[in-house]
Amino acid sequence: MRLERNVLKKIACLLAVVLVPVVLVAQNPESAVGGGASMWAGAGFSSFNPDYACMSSSPFECKYQLLGPTVWYDFNLHPKWGIEGEARWLNWHGYGSQEESNYLGGGRYRLWRHRRLDLWGKGLIGGGWITTPFYPNAGSLKGSYFAIVPGATAEYRLTRRVSLRGDYEYEFWPSFAGPPTYSATGTLIEHNNGLTPNGFTVGATYRFLGN
Repeated sequence: MRLERNVLKKIACLLAVVLVPVVLVAQNPESAVGGGASMWAGAGFSSFNPDYACMSSSPFECKYQLLGPTVWYDFNLHPKWGIEGEARWLNWHGYGSQEESNYLGGGRYRLWRHRRLDLWGKGLIGGGWITTPFYPNAGSLKGSYFAIVPGATAEYRLTRRVSLRGDYEYEFWPSFAGPPTYSATGTLIEHNNGLTPNGFTVGATYRFLGN
C-alpha cells in the first residue's frame, strides 16, 4: 500500500508540473504568443550531491554523486518573469543503489542579460523522493518529502528557438529524518536535521510558442 501511495503521489506531481502551463494558455491564449510571452521546454543531464552517504556538501566532491536526466518547461509570461516546472530522476551511480528524484514548480525572474546570454533566478517548491542505500535492508528507508529549491539558470541562445542551458539548484528538505548510521570510528551519526541536496544540470531548451 505504501508503494502504491508513493506512485500515486509521483503521478499527481508530474501531472501538476505538466498541466499548469496548459491551463494558463487555455485561459489566455493570446498572451502565450504575444506581449513578449514565450514557452520553452527542454531536457538535460544532472549531477547532484545527494547529501546522504557523502562526506562533503560540495556539488563536486561526493564520491557517490547521483546522476540522471532532467526535463523542464518555462512559461515566460513576460520577458523578465515567468513560471517553471521540472522533473528530475537521479537513478544512477548512487551508493548501494541510492536514488533521489524531484517534481517541482515555481517562479523565475531574469536578473541580467548581455547579448545572447541570460541569467535567471528561481524559487521552486514541490516533492523530493529518496531511496536510501541498500533499501529495503534494516536501517534504510524510502519516502517522499516537501522540498524548497532556490536556484539560478544561465541560458545562451544559439538560434531564435534553441538555447543552451546551465542550471544550479540547492534543495531544502526540512522534514527529512533518516535512520542513524555509524562512522568508520564507530560514532553514531543522526540524520534528523533535514536534507540539502545540490548540484548542476546542463542541457538544451527549445522555444515552441511566442517570441
